[in-house]
Amino acid sequence: MDGMLKEVELAYDNAKEGRWDRVMAGWEQFPVLARRCSRYRKPSSGWTFLHQAAYFGDEAASRLLIRWGARIGHVAGIAADTGGNGGSGNSCASQTPADVAEERGHAALASLLRAANLDDRKLYAAPTDDDLLPSSCHWDEAAERRAAEPMLVSYGGGIVKIPKGSRHFVDAFDRTLIGWHGTFDPPLDMGGYPAVGIR
Repeated sequence: MDGMLKEVELAYDNAKEGRWDRVMAGWEQFPVLARRCSRYRKPSSGWTFLHQAAYFGDEAASRLLIRWGARIGHVAGIAADTGGNGGSGNSCASQTPADVAEERGHAALASLLRAANLDDRKLYAAPTDDDLLPSSCHWDEAAERRAAEPMLVSYGGGIVKIPKGSRHFVDAFDRTLIGWHGTFDPPLDMGGYPAVGIR
């Protein structure tokens, strides 16, 4: 097992125990770990970190995972009856994180996850490459940002490069808003008009 996978699995074990403060502190210190965790899927259950955050009703962890590129619509595989999250003998098969949140009584989080899901929109599907950030088309949530470092953003199966210091816009989860043909300053609609309100 490589060193990074070991770190991801250690973080997953902490997440499974509900120790989100510890997990998020590690992500803040090492963003590359956060990106890897956001894409991780437990081989034995199919559960992701986002499933675990949903299980515990942790909105802050859910928002960070979405920011880093978690697949919100990921459906977990069938889990063995081994006890614990993602293998508790409940109906763990075929559940999205939103389904898990709903089942655990976290209705507000379930609604938030369903509203944030872009996995069915091919251009904005969560990236599979750990080095790419996710994009979004939630224009009504637009907030202006400046890139603190160069950014590589997934869009339509390709990459949008945003240089350090460039203006761009993000949604409520800090996913970069990307418009037609990879436009970002501002993102443009199909008619060539700004898709976001610009001040």
